[in-house]
Amino acid sequence: MLKAAGAGVGLTALGTTASTGQQTDYWTVVALPDTQVYAKEGTPYGKDQTQWIADNADAENIAFVSHEGDVVDHGDDDAEWKYMDEAMSTLDGVVPYATVTGNHDYATLWDRNSSVTKYKQYFGPSRYDGRDWFGGAGPTNGDEGRDNLSTYQLFSAGGYDFLHLALEWEPPGTVDDPSTTLGWAQSILDQYPNRATILTTHSYLRDEPQQRTRELQEASKVGNTGRTVWDDLVSPNGQIFMVLCGHWHDGTGKSGGEAHQVSTNDAGSSVYELLANYQFRDDGGHGLLRRIEFRPGDGSDAPDRIQIRTYSPSTDEEQTDSDSQFGFDIDFDARFGSSPGTPEPTETPETPDGPTATFQQRTDGYSGTTDTMIRAAEPETSYGTAETLSIGGSDPEGSGSSTQALLRFDGIIGTDSGQIPPGSDVKQATVALETSDEGDGAAVHRLRTDWSADSTWASLDGGVQTDGSQAVTDAVTRTGAVETGKSSIDVTASVEAWANGAQNAGWVFRPLGNDGWDIQSADSDVPPTLTVSYTPGETVAGDADGDGDVDTDDVDRIQQSVAGEDGNIDRDAADVDGDGDVDIGDAVSARNLAEGNQ
Repeated sequence: MLKAAGAGVGLTALGTTASTGQQTDYWTVVALPDTQVYAKEGTPYGKDQTQWIADNADAENIAFVSHEGDVVDHGDDDAEWKYMDEAMSTLDGVVPYATVTGNHDYATLWDRNSSVTKYKQYFGPSRYDGRDWFGGAGPTNGDEGRDNLSTYQLFSAGGYDFLHLALEWEPPGTVDDPSTTLGWAQSILDQYPNRATILTTHSYLRDEPQQRTRELQEASKVGNTGRTVWDDLVSPNGQIFMVLCGHWHDGTGKSGGEAHQVSTNDAGSSVYELLANYQFRDDGGHGLLRRIEFRPGDGSDAPDRIQIRTYSPSTDEEQTDSDSQFGFDIDFDARFGSSPGTPEPTETPETPDGPTATFQQRTDGYSGTTDTMIRAAEPETSYGTAETLSIGGSDPEGSGSSTQALLRFDGIIGTDSGQIPPGSDVKQATVALETSDEGDGAAVHRLRTDWSADSTWASLDGGVQTDGSQAVTDAVTRTGAVETGKSSIDVTASVEAWANGAQNAGWVFRPLGNDGWDIQSADSDVPPTLTVSYTPGETVAGDADGDGDVDTDDVDRIQQSVAGEDGNIDRDAADVDGDGDVDIGDAVSARNLAEGNQ
């Protein structure tokens, strides 16, 4: 399970770099280890840490700051909370950041059933109101004391989009129960499957012995060990590439409170697990923090490198031992997914030559559009008659609850006038949508599960998952941020699949961010429009139903047509003898062809 951790290399550029006023060609995530000693003793080290971050945010290209828990030493001491509130406020409006609860952040040490009122007062979700990088908090079950202790954040750096999960100490629950911390975390990962993810929780990796925790320390044994968090959440979710933690300090000397390892997840990818906690060193470590630098092009065994440096802004000194300074070679594009930036909504290209079919509710007799939205915040509610459909990652705002939209155009493949003949070569297919409120847009996936306008979040088992079962894993398109007005998306591949016999279950629109995207539904004055340009497939004589072969079904359809019964029939194919009409002779010829195919 473990690989040898990358060896550190000496770096000469130390200390404050704010005077340069220029960004580096790398970006940095800063980890703040346990600050409890600074809060308890009122020393300047905690404030020195955040002031250095603020002063060097541009010069060091600091993209995110993660506090690893034990914000204070005594969870019921208001003075300690005020100290850390002032320290962390230095980051407000400068960089995205997060904190997690440690065992010292509860009113009673080790007891999660004791009060967390002061933690929530100073570092609860309300602290981040109005921050566009704040995703939300959870889980929410109506218990004011226990709810919303875990949060998530979204940030971008180096051309890649990241998700950060901040999970409470020894996070409780199971991944299949979204009412618990682990289940809520899984739901966020499902919501943002294409974002490389860093997870921070207080207790996870030990320094001596170096291993994930195997026993719970919480007084009532409520929660999960580091080993369970790995087995159930980290390893199965390939997008998690790094785990940060604090708490442990069993080692002695310079190795105390530090550990790192590279583990291999279920998908065979590397996960970097890093422990840092200096509370038992002199003065709590003199403000030591972790600078996690993402360095494009600096790798030896791979194109890029993650370099870890341990530095004190208070003393302007860097720890250079192998537990404090080390790195990992990595391919950023392969691990994080190449992200060229936020794409613009797809423009409608020029219409190719050939037949074109257009489908819009209440236009030219078409009535086959079905759409709705499903909301995690109201899992039992149906929105099948709503005139506006929302797609967002935090609905209501700040809740962290997802809203998805579903859209389908029925009856588009067939042999009737206006339909796309089966087996056609689809040249281009676009869906035109009327955007009534701009937003972060959506990842659009082809659906594989049945649904109706009455479907709800609950009836679809907690929203549509892109697991290959409910919906195709790869997105048809990712719209990027969408502005008010006309928006068009390219769905050529989907319609091509349906023309060749795949199930037409429509699409699910999954949010790309928290800023909800609102579109007009089929019940509005500006319903969605599907436009398809195609080249009909080669006509097979006798193939009246257009399924590509001639069998008894074709004979039956031709006979029904001769008898004057209504039926969906490809008349060109049914006219086997080519005399311009469909009669009993064509039925006999089709029967002979069908018998010859048996």
